[in-house]
Amino acid sequence: MEFNTELQRLRKERGLSQEELGEKLGVSRQTISKWENGSAYPDMLNLMTISEFFGVTADELINGKKEDAVRTLAEDEQFVPEVVQEPEVTVITEPEKPSPFHFEYRSRAEIRGLPLVHINYGLGDYRARGVISVGNASTGILAVGILARGLISVGIISLGLLGIGVLSLAVLAVACVGLGLISVAGIAIGVMTLGGLALGVVSIGGCAVATHAAVGGVAIAPVSVGFIVNGDSTIVLRDLTDISQVTAEQIKDMIAVKFPNMPFILRDWATLLFM
Repeated sequence: MEFNTELQRLRKERGLSQEELGEKLGVSRQTISKWENGSAYPDMLNLMTISEFFGVTADELINGKKEDAVRTLAEDEQFVPEVVQEPEVTVITEPEKPSPFHFEYRSRAEIRGLPLVHINYGLGDYRARGVISVGNASTGILAVGILARGLISVGIISLGLLGIGVLSLAVLAVACVGLGLISVAGIAIGVMTLGGLALGVVSIGGCAVATHAAVGGVAIAPVSVGFIVNGDSTIVLRDLTDISQVTAEQIKDMIAVKFPNMPFILRDWATLLFM
């Protein structure tokens, strides 16, 4: 039994799809497919990872479990006519060469089945899953990658509790474009926002637009403070020195009249620049 047949047998015994096995081993479904159809072979590191996962030796994985052939004396003494066979043509497929722009490390230490550290990045579909993960697409408690998903995520696109990136969707989003409960970004969208363009319930920014209170160069909200304002209750600033004349208590009083039930944390956010 060859490696590709043995791998397919072991996978099916576990009831795993190619995609599920790929996630367990930290490789793509396409890689599993190539291994199973014999068009590519794993490198030594992946071979050891497969052996450990299925609980077999590398020799058993490559050659299958060998069974001793039992032949009786009678069978040995039987006359077997000579059979002339056509020579077999063996096509040797070169093993898949690892990309020179690929690096992977998986720690042996695990927490609830996840490696403590998994690093898997390069040119291709490389995914990392671990407590600490670094990869093209990464998932973990701390995730770093082009696409990062985790409690703390850092990436071009970041999703999580704390998201830092170019585009961030998180409870606390820090990004060029941020969407979150608290959003600090060039373009900030959320409940409490701070940015060049800030859109939210309470907004602070160069151009601040809010449903309740806005503070900024241009402020548009029922309660607004800024150089150019539009709202029901406003404070107009003529120059930067006027900022020192405005107190946090003034703004809180204006909000209390207009929105008496506003949570204190939102009122404090609106007075962030005047404390």
